Amino acid sequence: TVDIALGGEPYNYPRWRKMGVLEKFADIIPGVKRIDKRMYSKYNDWVVPGNNSITPQFNTNLVSKAEAPKSWEDLLDPKWKGQIALTTDVKAWTTLALEEGGWGIEKTEDFLRKLKEQKPIWVSSRPGANSLLIAGEFKIMGETYLQYIFQTRDKGAPTAWSRVKPVPITGSSFTLQKNAPHPNAAKLFLEWLFSPQGLAAFEATTGKGTAFPGSGTKLAKALEGLPLVYRTEEGEIKSIELALDKRFAKLLGVMME
Repeated sequence: TVDIALGGEPYNYPRWRKMGVLEKFADIIPGVKRIDKRMYSKYNDWVVPGNNSITPQFNTNLVSKAEAPKSWEDLLDPKWKGQIALTTDVKAWTTLALEEGGWGIEKTEDFLRKLKEQKPIWVSSRPGANSLLIAGEFKIMGETYLQYIFQTRDKGAPTAWSRVKPVPITGSSFTLQKNAPHPNAAKLFLEWLFSPQGLAAFEATTGKGTAFPGSGTKLAKALEGLPLVYRTEEGEIKSIELALDKRFAKLLGVMME
């Protein structure tokens, strides 16, 4: 009943392929090879137009830029005990544990054990956490989307972000349906969407820009020079097989939603 769908977790794609739901289209996008290979399917049946980049952020009224965390490891400094908020969404950690350029499982688990000792403040959602950070309810948001800085800094919000290495990158993808009612119009739209003009329009509309270098988005320019770790279909499936969500949540001492 639809031409194009946005969203769906990567673990759904193998099942949808088996059902014959997905149509190949990535290979028709002009210049697709300039897009980071981790942003589109090796089967050519999904592409990510906008990313979430996950970094620590801090309230500049409560934390000076000089003393602010400069790395993930800086979050473990005893001076931040009881001052760091986290969400129960652990995809930043599963991405760092499993994906190319990340930490690996052992280092990630060691980091999370130490992070638990910091007595984190648990929040239910990233948008809500952003509001609480601005209000000064805590000093640091340990892992949240960079787009919130873009959305609030022009309004004078007292927040800034830490240029940590590496930066976990996630994001929802577009898929073209196999029996799309208007397949040619859908393909034409997708060709435009992944052009520089389309990506800029998507970022302006949704707040989510593509992260890969050279895409020309606000997000890509902000992340320039930082190593990026992308969540992939294969990594997400492996995370489920290893039950990493529950495993990492247990390490942090939090109940999964």
